[in-house]
Amino acid sequence: MRLNTVIESLGVYTPEGRLTTKELIDGCCVKPAIDLEDLTGITTRPEVGENEYAIDLAREAVSRCLAISRHNPEDIDLVICTNISRYNGPKFKASFEPSTAALLARDFDFSNAILFDEPNACAGMFTALHVVDAYLKAGFIKRGMVVSGEALTCLARNAQKEMKAPFDPQLACLTVGDAGVAFILEQTDQPGVGFHEMDLFTVAEHCDLCIGTYSREKHGGFVMYTDSIKIHSIAIGLTAEHVGKTVKGTPWENSTNHHYIMHQTGTRAIKTTRKMINDWVGKEVCSKENSIVNVVERGNGASTAHFVALWDKIRDRTIQSRQNILFAVQSSGINLGVALYTLDDLPERVMNWSRAQEHEEIKEAV
Repeated sequence: MRLNTVIESLGVYTPEGRLTTKELIDGCCVKPAIDLEDLTGITTRPEVGENEYAIDLAREAVSRCLAISRHNPEDIDLVICTNISRYNGPKFKASFEPSTAALLARDFDFSNAILFDEPNACAGMFTALHVVDAYLKAGFIKRGMVVSGEALTCLARNAQKEMKAPFDPQLACLTVGDAGVAFILEQTDQPGVGFHEMDLFTVAEHCDLCIGTYSREKHGGFVMYTDSIKIHSIAIGLTAEHVGKTVKGTPWENSTNHHYIMHQTGTRAIKTTRKMINDWVGKEVCSKENSIVNVVERGNGASTAHFVALWDKIRDRTIQSRQNILFAVQSSGINLGVALYTLDDLPERVMNWSRAQEHEEIKEAV
């Protein structure tokens, strides 16, 4: 019997700090020529606090994931970390070795796990998911964990200082937000749940449309240069075609029990993608009601974006157990993909954990 891969547990952490789009724009040395909040819908996003870095976001996400999981750290056979951000210390300290996975193994008892990092832009968590799925199906492991901690608002802070034109290549940096995500994957014999289909591909001739590097200015730090118009036009068109081919003529075309989670870059981009998917299929399969949007208060969380959206919508009860998710993957590279997934009882377990956390916070307050 074919066994599907299932998300056994999910943990998400967003820092308490908040950075508004208005604050970002007001602090720019050169103001953008567009109304960024109107274009993207982003009003605010989480921002790391003082002495809080990418590794801290990843660590807290792992803690939450393990708290919800049925398993212990020593039960994990593979840990892959996918964060783009290596911002792990004051004065823009970047760490590449040891790997983020090894740093986490120092804090958790991943004593039986293969450990490595695999950043792949905003598609990193799905790329790692694809790898873990292959390991599971080959019988090499029983369960694996995928982790990411994205401390990206440092890009926005540098863009404020460095933008030199109203349509500057660093404009996209003003949309990012900070978050940590961890999830555990294993195989299930429950009929109908888990990943039914997963497909990723890269259109590498466009790899230079988004470049992350070190700043050349005296203040240092990190910068990202993006041709936002071109990368969106290519990615959205190819996504619409790929999603359309995946759902057309299948039960996913007609079901009312589906949610579409696209990469959270902005509300207008999601709306355009939705329309192009429907145009490709020839009818409305992706509606305002079934497409998930959380970018307004989260910003673009890069590799964490899809799973922060999943977490948020589980916690507000929009997404419930046994429902279906279509993940549409988009990232620089250009990396694209589609994954079809049916939830087991994960939403119920996340909500049970959330209620327990709220109860503990009330007890501490009293």
